[in-house]
Amino acid sequence: MRLNDIEKAMLNGEYGKAAKWAIRYQQQVGDFFDAKDFVEVRLIRIDADRETVGESGITFLEELANLPLSERRPRVFAASDFRGFDAPALQYLLPGRDVSAETDAVAELCRKLGITTSHPFINDHSVTSPAFGEVCCYSGSYSVIYLNSIVGARSNYEAGPSGLAALFTGRIPRYGFHLDAVRKGTDAFKLAFRPSNVTEWGALGAIIGRRLNSYWRVPAIEVPGAKPSILELNHLGINLASYGSHAMFHVIGVTPEAPDWDTAWGGSPPAPDEITHQEVKDFFAGWGGEGEPLDIVALATPQLMTTQLLRIAEILENKKVHPNTTLLLYTPVEIKQVCESLGITAVIEKAGGRLVHGHDFFATFAKEIREEHGWERLMTYSAKMANICAGYGYKPTVAPIDLCVESAVEGKVLV
Repeated sequence: MRLNDIEKAMLNGEYGKAAKWAIRYQQQVGDFFDAKDFVEVRLIRIDADRETVGESGITFLEELANLPLSERRPRVFAASDFRGFDAPALQYLLPGRDVSAETDAVAELCRKLGITTSHPFINDHSVTSPAFGEVCCYSGSYSVIYLNSIVGARSNYEAGPSGLAALFTGRIPRYGFHLDAVRKGTDAFKLAFRPSNVTEWGALGAIIGRRLNSYWRVPAIEVPGAKPSILELNHLGINLASYGSHAMFHVIGVTPEAPDWDTAWGGSPPAPDEITHQEVKDFFAGWGGEGEPLDIVALATPQLMTTQLLRIAEILENKKVHPNTTLLLYTPVEIKQVCESLGITAVIEKAGGRLVHGHDFFATFAKEIREEHGWERLMTYSAKMANICAGYGYKPTVAPIDLCVESAVEGKVLV
């Protein structure tokens, strides 16, 4: 990689010990991906949830935090979306273990290093938003594909150490989705239907992700007559990332780098492959579980908005969640506070559900939670959560929100 004078000085230790470690680490990343040089960044998003960081990560963060500030000066704005800590919920899910205190320790170390910790997802723009075309350094599959596709900013999947390194250097290797050519569509699709809810948009992402299954492939999708919401696009994106490791997609006439096929493709595309509504129905049916006893319904990934929680409260009014089923509804702490003021929380709790703020189900020791409670059959509206939790030993079923909540009341999987 070509280094400019500042980067050479970092490598020589003139900008402190942290920057010296960081630029050397970033050189190795850049060499692996054939990056020719570095590019400066303004925004960093670091994935630092407790389960991801682990004990070795805690030790490394402590070593950096114990350096004098002159040896570890932050050079850009960095944030980590911890999403709050619901101590009572964590005590219910993992009794005898203070996960909230463990997570607080990571947050405190991040703050000491100059990383802003935030309750809401950064995707919700509560911290700071990138501009169209801006080069960023984001970790977290849902954040990167959102940023590349829906915002039109530029990032690769950067692991936690890469984001931490960029904090001290203010730059990242230039490769992958920082380059114009890599951002063009590689595979063309056309829907023969219009997805009717966010869960169907998620299924679409899963179907295409399974079919392509490559970080470097960029699906371009035409949805006739559709103007999907940001939430629908987010469900599409997180499932493309989960099932196919994709970092970018285009929806023709909707996403900012795809006003038409020629722009998205960089020329005339081939005839697109058609995806039918039957394929979506087959995706849902493939999870199975119809009529089986239901252990847990977890609605998150992404977390729920006020309007969704209001709809759930309407379904639960004057009803009770089945005694053998646990209903968990995840939302940021700020939205939970709004729900308390509106009376939504009272309805949910009276019915036997739990409104959980902050941490996501799949990312907070889901395997240990399953073992603690003996849970097996899980139901969710998030195809991404189903994909991940299947690897933790759950038997997931994916369905729209209304059907998930009605199943929780019945205590069995309804399809």
